[in-house]
Amino acid sequence: MRVTHFCNINLIQKCVGIVLLTQCFYVYSEPVWQEYKNKQGVSVHYQSHSDNTFEVKGEVDVEYVSAKDFLELLSDTNVAPHWVENVSKVRVIKTLSPSENIVYSYFDSPWPIANRDVVTYSCYSQLTPQQSLLVVKAHLNELPLYKNVVRIETLTAHWLLTQHNGSLNIVYQVYALPGGIIPTWVNNKVGLNSVFKTLFNLRDMLAHKKYQAKEPVIEAGACLSTE
Repeated sequence: MRVTHFCNINLIQKCVGIVLLTQCFYVYSEPVWQEYKNKQGVSVHYQSHSDNTFEVKGEVDVEYVSAKDFLELLSDTNVAPHWVENVSKVRVIKTLSPSENIVYSYFDSPWPIANRDVVTYSCYSQLTPQQSLLVVKAHLNELPLYKNVVRIETLTAHWLLTQHNGSLNIVYQVYALPGGIIPTWVNNKVGLNSVFKTLFNLRDMLAHKKYQAKEPVIEAGACLSTE
């Protein structure tokens, strides 16, 4: 009795070739992250876009704290200038839902560069029992432009919070364009340094609880806004 195989040798070879080609494409399509700094428990990497602008990703572990502690720190906008690099003012201007806020931030810049500000939409969601995500992105047309201040219009970021073994792993990833006339290399350098200093300061603020929770503290929920 002759048994007819569904896949003959030639077909199998073709299938294997397609799988290998697909795997190669997948590998080479993965973003390449270059290390900028790994020092004192804070690591920062960057990915170069086609226009030579950088997307930046930083990571830090903080012992004996939780995601709730991080959210309570965010709620105390008065202390933001103590840990967010170059920020001099942060305020929540609108609460859309328990998990969504509209936030205004003001950044000081050294002379002769104009100061910057940005209005952002943020939403906090629970991914797994141990992991949550705070998404932040520019929110246009919420406030009028201010004289002599450049409004940042391109900003996408997220905070990935993972609880494990009594500590909180925090990954912050951001892509932002400052607007105005600033050389790309300057913006890249400032962005890398700012993420490193922000995470370094953040760990200190959380570890020593240098903040007071202010109601309402953002809660995990659905991201209902289309912004």
